Amino acid sequence: MPPNPTAVAETRSRIHASALELFTKRGFHGTGMRQIARGAEVSLGNLYNHHKTKKALFAALLEEYEAEYTAPDTPLAKALASFKDLSDLERIGEASRAMIRRFSPYIRLIYVDLVELEGGHIRRLFGGMRQRYEEQLGERLQKLRDEGLLGDVDPITGLMTATISYFYLFNIQQIFGVTKLYGVSDKQAIHDIAEIFRWGLEPR
Repeated sequence: MPPNPTAVAETRSRIHASALELFTKRGFHGTGMRQIARGAEVSLGNLYNHHKTKKALFAALLEEYEAEYTAPDTPLAKALASFKDLSDLERIGEASRAMIRRFSPYIRLIYVDLVELEGGHIRRLFGGMRQRYEEQLGERLQKLRDEGLLGDVDPITGLMTATISYFYLFNIQQIFGVTKLYGVSDKQAIHDIAEIFRWGLEPR
């Protein structure tokens, strides 16, 4: 009798949840497949039916999260999709905060990959950032430049840097536990960062 697809998916989900918790608390080298199986309440043999090696399991986790992180329904994707002009910079800040909160386990997993496995995943993720922004915003930003609403600064670079600044802020606060990095509320910090980039991107 063939395996029940629903049961297989549920088992895989438990395995991934167990692996995520252990990898982000104990690191890659500090986590064993037997521990993952125990946390998922499956046999070691069943675990190996899903993932032949610990590296394969770790890679599958990163791949799964990356697909969710770059999906069109995330807060950041929606903020970029609705971006009309520089007055929307704060919305990118709010979306960045929501992304850090939602994907903090993924970010911790990326740190494990960077420290213990040479960080190939993060290089690929950031390596495709420019292309994603160009595909989503290129035509709209060029139109704003043609209308004289943007200056000579490359707007793709500007919006990428603004997003990275917001992510840096909320990563420090959410992942590292530093409250009020700039000494002000999140709303004020989002506005202040937006103002920095707004004035830098506006025509002069």
